Amino acid sequence: MPEPPITLAEVAAVFAAVDGGEGVPLTEEVLDLSFYDLGHDSLTVLQALAVLGDRYGVHVGKELVVDAETPRLLLDILQRLADWSRSA
Repeated sequence: MPEPPITLAEVAAVFAAVDGGEGVPLTEEVLDLSFYDLGHDSLTVLQALAVLGDRYGVHVGKELVVDAETPRLLLDILQRLADWSRSA
C-alpha cells in the first residue's frame, strides 16, 4: 500500500515544533511567501528538512534550502523526493 503524500499540515507541524512557534504558521494562504518573510531563517528550514527527511526516509540535502525558498516549493520538492524514494 503506497504511503500518502507529504501534506502541508505535516510540514507546518514540523516547522512549528522546530521554531517554537516563532514564525508565521504555514497555511494555504502563505504558500508562496518566502520563509524569510514568514520569520523562518535558514537554520529553521535546515532543521525542519532534517526532521522531514528522517520521517519519510529521504535524503534532503542542505542545498534544498536555496531551492525551497517558499513553503510551496519545499512541499513540492519533498513530495517528489518521497515519490522517487518509494519507486526506487
